[in-house]
Amino acid sequence: MYACICNGLKDSEVREAARCGAGTVGQVFKSLDCKLNCATCVSNVREILEDELIPRETLMAAE
Repeated sequence: MYACICNGLKDSEVREAARCGAGTVGQVFKSLDCKLNCATCVSNVREILEDELIPRETLMAAE
């Protein structure tokens, strides 16, 4: 599924960016060498980030 139509970013690319350290929407776009255009995707990208980051933080807190 596409997370950002303007840049043709797939959700898998956003997830990978998060796994590599991107923690904000801006960091995702920067790490994927893209720029935010119409901003329609911000909520999609943020939701994917939360999905990737929250479980990791929860696991780290449990250690």
